[in-house]
Amino acid sequence: QTIADLRVYRAAAKNDPFAGQAGLCDLLDLDVIVVFVESYGRTSLDTPLYANLHRETLTNAQTQLEALGLAMSSTLLASPTQGGQSWLAHSTFASGLWIADQTSYRAALSSGRSTLFHLAGQSGFHTAAVMPQITLNWPEAQFMGFETILAEADLGYAGQPFNWITMPDQFTFAAMDRLLRNQRSDDRPFFIQMALGSSHAPWVPVPEVIDWNALGDGTVFDPLVAASDPPRVVWQDNNRVRAQYRLAVDYALQTVFAYAALHADNPPLMIIVGDHQAAGFIALDDRPHVPMHIVGPQPLVDLLSDANFTPGLVPPETTPVRRMDLMRAHILQALSSRLIAEVTQ
Repeated sequence: QTIADLRVYRAAAKNDPFAGQAGLCDLLDLDVIVVFVESYGRTSLDTPLYANLHRETLTNAQTQLEALGLAMSSTLLASPTQGGQSWLAHSTFASGLWIADQTSYRAALSSGRSTLFHLAGQSGFHTAAVMPQITLNWPEAQFMGFETILAEADLGYAGQPFNWITMPDQFTFAAMDRLLRNQRSDDRPFFIQMALGSSHAPWVPVPEVIDWNALGDGTVFDPLVAASDPPRVVWQDNNRVRAQYRLAVDYALQTVFAYAALHADNPPLMIIVGDHQAAGFIALDDRPHVPMHIVGPQPLVDLLSDANFTPGLVPPETTPVRRMDLMRAHILQALSSRLIAEVTQ
């Protein structure tokens, strides 16, 4: 299967209409941040247990961001994975290849296919990955097109881990600003991938969004960690697990939109994507669908918003669902001044 996949992916790399193209994303002159929100799926919009809270958070964020002059648009995507293996979604989104298992992932990495980040780098962006859950060597990164990689050890978090989660999402955003966006070595805009972790299992404990100036080195969160039940206690009760998941995803959403509000005066273009649904017994929804939101200046949001997008942060139930591998071509085409014909894969 790996050999067969490799043959297909090498052909896709060879026939890639975007490879070697100059001037891609030339309609952009600001930072782009692709934010993967862990375990954020369609259940947040449709399942009452989650939607009653998450829709309220999305609606409140939309009202706040509109008042700050930001535009928003949303749609639904089909992820290649569910319940885990987030890297399959990340690589599908970036490569424009449908990568649904580990053999396909290895074949895609070996194929020579240019990712969204390769192409952005060739077009004058400083590409970076902010990956707080990477705690070991990450050799796959050399195939993904990142000029700079910030893993867990690079982000400066000195607080206690949230069990498997290395640090709260809000600290990750602050570290990205401190180490990248506020410390530019040249005038190139950034094209950044962030993979947030707070809404990853085991979902204990769940922090709250605090004043950005109070984050410090992260030790402010230590009392919360010390006072919380460990996973071995929480995971004895499925209903309690679902309750923690509900709160964790809500925290992640609050944090993402709080960051957008923080930078509303000089906003980046934020492409916010759920990587996959949680496991079925938690999500209570077996569809592989995830929300995608665009937040930023109105002209750029308009460029990215075709007929499948709806203004605001809550896509309607009737939204057509596209495969996640189509987003690479969609983003490159929408943000480039000249039309580049995409081949059928």
